[in-house]
Formats: sequence, structure tokens, C-alpha cells
Amino acid sequence: MKTKKISTEIFLWTFLVWTLSFLCYLPMLLDKNGVHIPKAAYSLKYLFVVMPLAVSVLFALKQKCLKDFCSGLFAEKIKFRSIFICVILGCTGLLFSYIYAIVSDKTDLFLYSYPSAAAVAVNCSYLFVTAFAEEVAWRGFLLNKIISANRKKTAFIYVGFVWAVWHIPMWAVRNSLEFNEIIIYFIYTVIISFILGMIFYAYKNIFTVSLAHMLINTCYIAPVKYNIVLLGCILILLIFFFRKRIGAFGK
Repeated sequence: MKTKKISTEIFLWTFLVWTLSFLCYLPMLLDKNGVHIPKAAYSLKYLFVVMPLAVSVLFALKQKCLKDFCSGLFAEKIKFRSIFICVILGCTGLLFSYIYAIVSDKTDLFLYSYPSAAAVAVNCSYLFVTAFAEEVAWRGFLLNKIISANRKKTAFIYVGFVWAVWHIPMWAVRNSLEFNEIIIYFIYTVIISFILGMIFYAYKNIFTVSLAHMLINTCYIAPVKYNIVLLGCILILLIFFFRKRIGAFGK
């Protein structure tokens, strides 16, 4: 596939995902601004996380490559090394959060987020499902498409930016975050995208990167402004660790 065709396809995919995802939060946005909206319209917000997946499947069907798309999600078998890296990633976040809770005298930080073992199990199950839906689209489809055009560096940067922008309606409308908070979350999300992208590119298994995504969402519960520093350090370590396998972002 030619680079021009790849670019057109990627930009169209991005436009559709951004537009359809924003529409999922439009009823809530209108309601916040005094416009009467039927209660049923609020259900659209639950489709937000699956919109990128739906668009990816539609593109694969249109191009008659759904089988290749699905097989590419599990190009390699799950390796113990990849699971070990995910566990270390999760434990690092928990340790950092635990230290933060002690230093800041917020010992109830964990109990507030996860009051029981059942709450942890339910939360992890939910977050894994949503992470899987996101990863199939963002890493499994978008990252793979750009990398297939031999544009590794562009792929990691583009996906990080687009994925972060995609989150803005959720942050601004559902969570009512201020502008400065959105900026912090934006940087946080771009860093996470690089980390998840490297894990997926290194191990080429959507289960592995979904597990990493879930663990980041579950274990990095200390304030985001502190975790940005931690995630930045992890990103540097992963670049060093995977530098040969991913070509050190050579293209």
C-alpha cells in the first residue's frame, strides 16, 4: 500500500473516530448547557469506548482484510517475559502510590479506591474489557497501519497525540476537568501511549498490551502530576530495553 493511500486512510479513520466519539458525549454537553435532552440519549456515552473499535472493524471489512487484521492482533504467542514486564509495571505503580500515601499522610488512598477484594476484581475485569476494546483499535489497527508504511517514529507520535485528543470529551464533559487538569492528563496519556505502543510492537499480542493498559489504569492511582514523572522514567527504561527490537524509533 502506498504512503499516500495510508495517510488518507489514517486521516479518515481519525476524523471518523473523533467525530463519532464526540457525539457520544454531545447529549451530556447540551444538558450541561441548559438544553433539554431525552434521558435515553445519555446512553450514548457508553458507546464512547467502542467507537474506535467499530470504525476499525468497518475499515477492515471495507478493505476485505478482517482476517488479517484479527490475526495481526495475536501475531505472536503470549510470552512469560511480556507478562513479567506487565506485572513489574503494575507493582511499580502500586509501590509509588503506597509511598505517596505514606508521605502525604493519605493512608486511606487505597481503601477509598478499592474498599474490598471484590471491588478490585470487578474493577480489574471492567478495565481489562475496556482496555482490550481500546487496544484493538489504537494499537492493533492504527499503530499497525502506520508502521506498515515503515514509519515507526511517526506511528508512535501520531497515535499518542490522536489517542490523547480522543480522551478530551470524556475529561471535559463527563469529568468536568479544568483546562490545566486536561493538559496534565493529555501529557500523561501521550506517555502511556508510547509505553503501550512499545509493548505491543515488541510482543505483537493484544492480550499483553491490554493487560498492561489495565494495570496502568488500576495501579497508578496517585495524583497524575506525580505519575507523569514515574511514567516518563518507565518510558526511558522501555526505550532502552526494546531499542534493538523496535529499531530505536529509527524511521
